[in-house]
Amino acid sequence: MNTADAILKDGLRKLVDGKRRQLRVDGWFYLQELRMRERETMRRGGTDPDDPAAAGELLCRLAEKMTLSIPEGSALAGTQDDAFSPSYALINPAFRVQSFAGYCDPLAIYDDLEPTPELPPERIEAVRGYYRETPFVRDLKAVYGRFETLTSEVAFFMEPVTGHMIPDMRPILSDGLEAFLKRGTPGGYAPVMRRAGEAVLILARRYAGLAETLAVQRAADPDEAARLGRIAELCRRVPRYGARNLHEALQSYLLLWQVMCLEQAPNPYAFSAGNLDRVFALYLGETPFEEAVALFEHLLAFYMVGARGWAISQNILLGGRDMDGNDLTNAMTGVILEAFRRSNLPQPALSVKIHRGTPDSLYRAMGKFFFIPGHSTPSLFNDDMMFELLAAKGIAPEDIPDWAVAGCQEPLIMGRENGNTTNSWLNLGKVLELALNDGRSLLTGRKIGLSAAELGYTSPEEAAHDLENAFFRQLDFILPCMEEAANCCTRAIGRCPTPFGSLLFGGLESGRDMRDAEHPGTRCNGSGCLIHGLSVAADSIVAVKHFLAEEPGGFETLLAALRSDFAGAQLLRARLLGYPKYGANRQEPDETAVRVAARVCEKVSALRNPSGAPFMPDFSTPSTHLLYGCWVGATPDGRNARTMLGYGIDPRPEAVSAELTDQLLSERKLPFGQMTGGYASHIGLSPAIFADTPDAEAKGIALRDRIVRPLFSAGKEGAAPYYVYFNIDSAAHLRRILADPEKLVPSGIYIMRIHGTFVNFLDLSPAIQEDIVRRLERSECA
Repeated sequence: MNTADAILKDGLRKLVDGKRRQLRVDGWFYLQELRMRERETMRRGGTDPDDPAAAGELLCRLAEKMTLSIPEGSALAGTQDDAFSPSYALINPAFRVQSFAGYCDPLAIYDDLEPTPELPPERIEAVRGYYRETPFVRDLKAVYGRFETLTSEVAFFMEPVTGHMIPDMRPILSDGLEAFLKRGTPGGYAPVMRRAGEAVLILARRYAGLAETLAVQRAADPDEAARLGRIAELCRRVPRYGARNLHEALQSYLLLWQVMCLEQAPNPYAFSAGNLDRVFALYLGETPFEEAVALFEHLLAFYMVGARGWAISQNILLGGRDMDGNDLTNAMTGVILEAFRRSNLPQPALSVKIHRGTPDSLYRAMGKFFFIPGHSTPSLFNDDMMFELLAAKGIAPEDIPDWAVAGCQEPLIMGRENGNTTNSWLNLGKVLELALNDGRSLLTGRKIGLSAAELGYTSPEEAAHDLENAFFRQLDFILPCMEEAANCCTRAIGRCPTPFGSLLFGGLESGRDMRDAEHPGTRCNGSGCLIHGLSVAADSIVAVKHFLAEEPGGFETLLAALRSDFAGAQLLRARLLGYPKYGANRQEPDETAVRVAARVCEKVSALRNPSGAPFMPDFSTPSTHLLYGCWVGATPDGRNARTMLGYGIDPRPEAVSAELTDQLLSERKLPFGQMTGGYASHIGLSPAIFADTPDAEAKGIALRDRIVRPLFSAGKEGAAPYYVYFNIDSAAHLRRILADPEKLVPSGIYIMRIHGTFVNFLDLSPAIQEDIVRRLERSECA
């Protein structure tokens, strides 16, 4: 018999190989079909399946009847594969910027199913047709129809949010589900939550029985039989009772996660895990290092859905500090880092909290990620600044150390907050276009905003001479529409209660479902607003000011050039490109960007969701700077029509050729303390910058000293940047990989970062690949 870690590693190879061969992801459809059948069975029995009181029973029926499997090599039972479809646009090679605006049709996922003899078109259409008539889908269709004028060209967008939360499973891991369900209030929605909790026990029982059966069937492989026997033992004990060791804790965690995802399927993107080094540190005990690493690699394999990793933006955090500034890294931090280093899978994502007391050992360990080409790299968060930001937001001091990342970079409190983070999306580039062009689209001529007269001006030319104020007046028209549209989506998703998920967010104490729109059951809640086009708006305001100062009567010339996308006006475009730009550490454009960002934050924060909680400004653009730019005409900063906006808070690569230091100095002036929903910033670095440093661990220290500490230090107003990610590679190298991937990347996996998530660079659409390369090229030129 092999040692425990050898048995785990042998199984891991088989498990991951199977994941990489998994080209079809159809389990979500079978789950939706089963849900449809069980809903109708309940209806025939006199129970309305759309009644929130029926949600716990429906979940238990799914757990009892869904098809289960334990793939060869598994050391843990459970899967989230049945919760996700192969639909996430940005990792789909078929994705085209011109044809995408957002996930507005919950039935579009059925188009991603390739029919087979087992799944003929009529079977697919029967399920699609059933859900088309559900109250949620009908409500959502009405919302998008109502706001089509402004969303058709993406002045804003909105969506009902699934996932994007951070469950707190610690009480169940420690005490067991049976004891946990006895807590809290007896009334309200709590009985439904308790019934939903039983779904996990049903799955545990079924997995135990399946493992015992498979152990007999696979007895020819002693290691496989040993793994299955252990799974059966685990599932007979957890999560009903508290975990006593790391293996039990991981098994309990997986089953809880599986049910959480099943409840919100399909596609509960960006459920994130929080500080797992703290969650599992209590269970590490005497587990040998190699065994602990192998067990955690099995957890990482669980998060991979299909060969592409369709369960996007599930984020695991490490490190950080407590309220007194003490470092909270522990032995489990090293275990998890090593598991990530060895696995190098596209999902899940890894982030690390950095603070003044972060030990050198953590930076050295991260060096082995950042400086190995094609390896996953963690996002970094400034924990010192996050404590200040969350305190100003009103988060209770005892909850602040539990902040974590939901999805890419949205800061929320684990088990306490429903941030509804991707509820609304705002396009400042389009707002500026409408302010400048009499409320009409430069792309279609359609009137979708307020005219100059409606904004209070005698003519569009007068509005242009007062462009910054005209921009904000146009924004004041659009924001209430966005608020109402987003709130309609929140009310619509409220028709789909999540009693099991609510268990993990204090639901037994509040007695309310976390999706209750007016009275959510979480301690904290809000709605997110992802804001696009900061640099384009600021640079355009500066450019128009300079141009009209030089040519007071030149408005019509400028407008004609924008309407023609600079056809025949290349000299004018060059002139516009030459005006001062944000990102070069120049006073005028930087001050304009600060003013725009601050006022936009104030206005977005003044919006209210159905519960009365504020919207949270989030200057992040998870590759949507490409999508939303496609719906913005030419802009006065010299940008061509239908080209990208700036990424997050970064300048457009085409607009600035200054040193990277100047870009960072410009960005450090921004009002980060007002960006309560988050922001995005990418730094592309050439490996040559660190050529003077001998090895990867030493380069990790150099990265800290040369980039991270200067970036994260507080500025004049006390606020500091709190998020960044790096791609350390060369554009030329990536172009060589694209030219001959089979030779240069024989494994087929070359990990890069898009915002808060890992991606296999080779799996991306050409537009996204080109965006990554161009941003690296800009860094090399700078």
